[in-house]
Amino acid sequence: MSAERRIDAFLTLADEEIHASRMLANGAPRQAAYYVQQAAEKAARALLTAAGVPFGPGHNLGLMAAALPADHPIKQRVAELDRHSGAATLYRYPSPVGRLPAPPAPNVVHADITDTEAFIAEVRAYLGKTTE
Repeated sequence: MSAERRIDAFLTLADEEIHASRMLANGAPRQAAYYVQQAAEKAARALLTAAGVPFGPGHNLGLMAAALPADHPIKQRVAELDRHSGAATLYRYPSPVGRLPAPPAPNVVHADITDTEAFIAEVRAYLGKTTE
C-alpha cells in the first residue's frame, strides 16, 4: 500500500471514529472516550506515515509524539493528546477484581470530541488533505 493511500485510510478512520464518539457521548461515555482516543491515534498515525516514521501497534500518543522529528510542527499537539492514551484500554476492560472505572462525564467527552475534531482538521490541513 502506498504511503498516500495509507494516510488517506488513517484519516478516513479518524473521521469515522470521531463520528462514532459523538453518537455515543451521552449514552455510552466509556465507549465514546475510547473512540476519541482511537480518532486521535489514527490522525497521529497519518502524521507518522507522512513523516516516514514507522510505529508499531501501540496506542500511546505520547510515544507517537516522541517518534516524530524534533522540529515537526504538530509534534507538541500530538503530545498534548497523550491524556487520551489510557482510554485505549481503561474503559474497555474491568480491573483484575472486576471493577469498572467510573465513566467520564458526557460534558468532558464532548469537550474531548471537539478538541480531537480540531486536531484531525489540523492534521488534514498540514497534510493538504481536504474532506470530500
